Parts: sequence; C-alpha cells; structure tokens
Amino acid sequence: MLTFIIPVKSKSVASNWTNFCQLFERTLKSICNQTVSDFKVVVVCHEIPDIEFTHESLHFIHPEFDPPSLENDDRQDLLINQRIDKGDKIKLGVDYAIKEFNTDYVMMVDSDDLISNKIAAYVNKNGNGLSGWYVRRGYLNFNWNNILVVTKKFSYLCGSSLIVKPELVKYFFDQGEIKLYFNHQLTTLNSDIELKPFPFSGGIYNIGNGENIWMSFRKVKKLNNHGNWVSSQSLKRLYTKFKNYRFRLITPGLREEFNFYN
Repeated sequence: MLTFIIPVKSKSVASNWTNFCQLFERTLKSICNQTVSDFKVVVVCHEIPDIEFTHESLHFIHPEFDPPSLENDDRQDLLINQRIDKGDKIKLGVDYAIKEFNTDYVMMVDSDDLISNKIAAYVNKNGNGLSGWYVRRGYLNFNWNNILVVTKKFSYLCGSSLIVKPELVKYFFDQGEIKLYFNHQLTTLNSDIELKPFPFSGGIYNIGNGENIWMSFRKVKKLNNHGNWVSSQSLKRLYTKFKNYRFRLITPGLREEFNFYN
C-alpha cells in the first residue's frame, strides 16, 4: 500500500490563507482521484485548512512543535525555518503511516501540487521490494489555464517526486548534528541505494501561486538569468533548456488524470 504524506504550512506564515486552502483542496482532490482504493493520505498540519472535501482515506495529524513565526524571524531565517518545519512534518507523517497502516511505500506531496491518478495502482503492483522511485518526468504550471511545461527534471525541481520505502526517508535528511530540511533532489541514498526513474509523468508542479516556499517567480527568473546569452556556453545552456523543457496543451485527458482545474 502507498501512503501520501502532505506537510502543510501554518496559517501564521501563509501569504493568503484563503488562496492556500483552495490550492490545498485541489491537491487533495487530485491525490484522492486514484484509480484504486488501496492508499492512504496523511496530512500534517498545525491548523486544518478550510476545505469542504472529505475522503475515507484522508487522515489529519497535528505536530506538537511550534510553527515558524513571521514576528520573530527575519526573511532568511523564516525561509530556513519553513523548510525545517516541512521536513519535521514529513518525518512525523511517515512515522504515523508506519505505525497506523504498516505502509509499504510513502510519497511526499507538496500541498499545492497535483499528481497522476495512476501512481497508487502502479506502486501497489510493481513495488516487489524495490527501494523506490524518483519522478523524472512531469509538468510545470505557472497558473496558465491551458498550457503546461514538460520537463525531464521534475524530481530536481519539485518536492512531489519521491516514492520510497518509509524506512528510507531518513536518508533524505542530514545525518549530522545540524538539522536540515528534506532534500528531494537525491536519487541515490546512503551511497548505495539506487532509486529507479518512475516510468511515466507523475506530477504537475504549481509554480508562482504566491505560496511556494522556494520556487517563486523571482527565483525562477534568477535561475534562468545567466548574463551573456550570446556566448558559446550560454547557447549550449539554452539548447539544454529546450531539450529538457517543452510546452504542451492541457488536454481533457490530462485534466482527468491529474484532476486539474483552474
């Protein structure tokens, strides 16, 4: 069985709580749109978002630690503390899934992303003791109504991209004394545990909605601003970008698979 783990930010640090709740409800509907019923969803939150959607597989749990504070943290500290908060909530959700469901696999999903409705069926059928997968292919959405950006670097960009045995989640965190956030860009764990690429496009990364912790519009612009675009190095980099990204219309089939609505 697969359990989806969703770490939810606190209302105290949300840019717009109403907007966040709408995004979160869309994510829940996407996750619970699986083609099989054998899955669970664990939401870890300080406050349950204001939503109307319910599902028999949905479970809410509350951490005992305090959320990050807008009042006491400066901008840089707040970003770091939000990422640590997210990591701690993932750990708590995974522990709950192990204890309550004896789950075979967990998938971390950010609270504003969408995922394919075929994921649970594939994992339940093809796990067979595998360590897990990383979602290499997926889509980016910039709040455009009808267009997605196709990428082969989904796991590098988006946190909703890892499906692993629950006991392996610890390897996504720093093992030393410094408490670091969840690192979703790893594909090899503990130096010798290889994750397999997932065989189909697994998610839609919702960017620039005002609630992203890391990937804001400003961050996207900074990542793609390399100065002199006419140098040979920049032209090579531009070719790589076109090879890794392309546009695709949001078809009725994609809307149904990811339960995508505006």
